[in-house]
Amino acid sequence: MLPVLENIATIESVMDVIDQPMFLLDVVGENAFIFRRLNRCHLTATGLNDNIMNGKAPHEVLPPRLADTVVSNYEKCRASGTAYSYEENLELPNGTRWWQTSLSPVKDASGDVVKIIGLAIDITDRKEKYFDASQKLSEMTKLNENLQVFAASTAQDMRGPFQTMVALLDMVMDGFVDLGDEKMDQLMLCSEIATDAISNMGGILQVAQGLQVDGGVVEQTDLHHVASDIAAILDPHHRLSIDLPRTQMETDRVALQMVMRNVMENATRYADSRVAVTAANGKAGFVDITVSDDGVGQSLDRRSDGSLVLPDVMDEEGDFGLKSARAMVHSRGGCFAQTQCLFPTGASIRFSLPGKFMPVGAEGKRPLQALRGLRLQDPQQALSRNFGVTHHS
Repeated sequence: MLPVLENIATIESVMDVIDQPMFLLDVVGENAFIFRRLNRCHLTATGLNDNIMNGKAPHEVLPPRLADTVVSNYEKCRASGTAYSYEENLELPNGTRWWQTSLSPVKDASGDVVKIIGLAIDITDRKEKYFDASQKLSEMTKLNENLQVFAASTAQDMRGPFQTMVALLDMVMDGFVDLGDEKMDQLMLCSEIATDAISNMGGILQVAQGLQVDGGVVEQTDLHHVASDIAAILDPHHRLSIDLPRTQMETDRVALQMVMRNVMENATRYADSRVAVTAANGKAGFVDITVSDDGVGQSLDRRSDGSLVLPDVMDEEGDFGLKSARAMVHSRGGCFAQTQCLFPTGASIRFSLPGKFMPVGAEGKRPLQALRGLRLQDPQQALSRNFGVTHHS
């Protein structure tokens, strides 16, 4: 069972002995929440000030776009009346960190959600390892592609001369009279060696083609959530109007997060007032995502500072973030290209990743055990008695 209202006073009294960031919200209404309490571990981890936060709504104490993103998450928990867990990337006083946050609704006797308990785990180190592994995957894929090209060209270059040699030997042996000095045996041995060499060329090519690198993990991903977190970091004070699709998909989430960060950062850097993210079906088994901005450029291909909208791979100058993003996409078999801009001026970059869209409302509803596994600074505290709280199993 989820926490009930009668347990709140007990939970609140021992929040500071929980060695995990924890917060408590009062639910005022739809999209309306008040920070009731942040525990000591939360304040230490984030650098937030409880004197400033407590009793305030998110939009009173956080940058506007960051407030938008956290309120959107709280509202999902309130509206559904069920536990909700998600990843988020937040820029807070102690720096930009990745969090795995779990929200548990607290209902009154009539079944209305009146409070929300939040627990957060800092997963920054884990995410950085995922990003590093994903980058290495891209590099390995590129090396594999280079190996395949090298093997194919080498096999082709070598196969021709050996095939010519076999043909010439066949011509020589046709009607050849052996005078007992074993020359025919020697010619036949040469022919066998050349034929084996041709076969080995094909084997080398097959081995190289078999060195495929598996792609990343495909998992359910909320594109709006991913893009909202990035927008909150890149444009915390709503300088820009940023349009985001509300789209659920199954794709390589880590690759999507890395590519979206680079492409959206590029767009917000040059945008005059607007950025738009759109999503559509791509080629079979792929989804296309386009990021557009209304920045004024010198031409269709060049930005106002003279840099290419989409830097060439071999350019020593340009946006290396885009080059990294392109390598990430290409390593997964996708396309990364400039496309027709949605705005009268500006630029659009479209990329594709393996995946598919999910029906509206198909968000996963895994049962959460948000209050399990909490670590205590003092194991003798009342939490060891479970606060009298029951859990949903």
